[in-house]
Amino acid sequence: MTDLLIHNATIVTMDAERRILEGNSVAIEGGRIAEIGPASRLAAKHAQAPRLDAGRKILLPGLVDLHGYLGGSLLKSIGEDMDAATKRDKLETVLSRSTDEEWWAVEAELAAVERLKLGTTTMFSMMGGNGTRTDAPVFAEIAAEALGRIGLRSRIGLSPARPPWPRPYSTWRNGQESERQVGFEEVIQVCDGLLAKQARGPRGLVDYCVALSRIGNRNDHDPVWTPEREVWIRRQAEAIGDLMRRYDVGFFTHMYGNAIEYAHDEKLGLLGPRAILSHCTGISDRSIAIMKETGSHAAHHPRAARMYSFPGRCPVPELIDAGITVGLGADTPSNHDCDLFLDMKAAILLQRMHFKDARMLPPGKALEMATIDGSRALGLDQELGSVELGKKADLITVDLAQPHLSPRDMPAYRLVYGATGRDVSDVIVDGRLVMQGRKLLTIDEAALLDRVQEVYHRFVARGGLESLTGMPQRFWGVSRT
Repeated sequence: MTDLLIHNATIVTMDAERRILEGNSVAIEGGRIAEIGPASRLAAKHAQAPRLDAGRKILLPGLVDLHGYLGGSLLKSIGEDMDAATKRDKLETVLSRSTDEEWWAVEAELAAVERLKLGTTTMFSMMGGNGTRTDAPVFAEIAAEALGRIGLRSRIGLSPARPPWPRPYSTWRNGQESERQVGFEEVIQVCDGLLAKQARGPRGLVDYCVALSRIGNRNDHDPVWTPEREVWIRRQAEAIGDLMRRYDVGFFTHMYGNAIEYAHDEKLGLLGPRAILSHCTGISDRSIAIMKETGSHAAHHPRAARMYSFPGRCPVPELIDAGITVGLGADTPSNHDCDLFLDMKAAILLQRMHFKDARMLPPGKALEMATIDGSRALGLDQELGSVELGKKADLITVDLAQPHLSPRDMPAYRLVYGATGRDVSDVIVDGRLVMQGRKLLTIDEAALLDRVQEVYHRFVARGGLESLTGMPQRFWGVSRT
């Protein structure tokens, strides 16, 4: 039986030939794409199937966010007027000391809803770095359950926080705080246990890999480097590398400045075809050569605060020309939204402004970065990232019947130059319709937003963040804060 027929769409397939099919339909069975063909023929063949009308819509693969960032959705704009290093340290403290299980459930639900409504169907997020919690397995398990239930395909990179160790974490029961010191080995054991549990059972929409916040070497591009942290480099690399090999999982980390060269020269064993290196700002030609040699992938985040807070450009054209896979990521929603359509446009503009050349980064390449290339970086391109027979049905539609997307021709251009995530109409993940006509079908969105307010205010009070939620003195009528 056909589970769903997406009828009469313009399909931007992102397949190997990058075909664009007008007036075609897609039949979905068992969570996979079972048939693609002319709308009239498939309508007759699958007449009894539930039908999603996609007339005047573009159908394309769901977008892939290589840096989604659990822990940011409930932190929007807090401490915006702080310098980057101070804000990072403050938020790291409150995440590890002021969050409880309900906070992480609501955070993950909000993260899933945000992404799905903006057309992202696959997200990578780190859990453990930057204050997010791997001091106990329950936090990652709660987040994974919520993401999967709502329908966002996700990969969670399990990570120790930044050193030094031990570090204080707090547990909250009935409004009462219990603090304890957690050591590095305990956190690694938590990661080990979660990966072992994954290895014993079938994988659903959410799975785990391993991650590090950064390598931690002396680096002019790293705002949190200290000699005290640097002594942990070898120990954390060995622990993460051991988990990678024993459980055959991928690796994610932030990389900028000389970190790639350092990881290679020190033989840390973290680079390779399962590695995604995030940001890649300020890296050298030698770093690009190392990435090519090792098969490592890059994740570019053109609207992340790092782009204007620290020196260095992500050399996207140079990486692409070297044959390195480059995907896109929104980074934390605490600074901006998670709309990958806007990231496609920002990626293009950054390179064209830098090179003063309108030919740089064609829109087709930006769309590849947000779909098939992101899937390839995650090692999922055989299953996701294009509309092809046999692939998993992770699909979105974009409504073209709007002034800013008319006239309805040149669909790939309309997607990249004109569309935003707010133009996404329908979302299918693993063959399941999770949003139709911009209404989520897997969660009561209004009830969630009420709960978000309740949990947020409790968190702000618990973390003593009230002073960071108001407007700074220099907000109106000035050229800078």
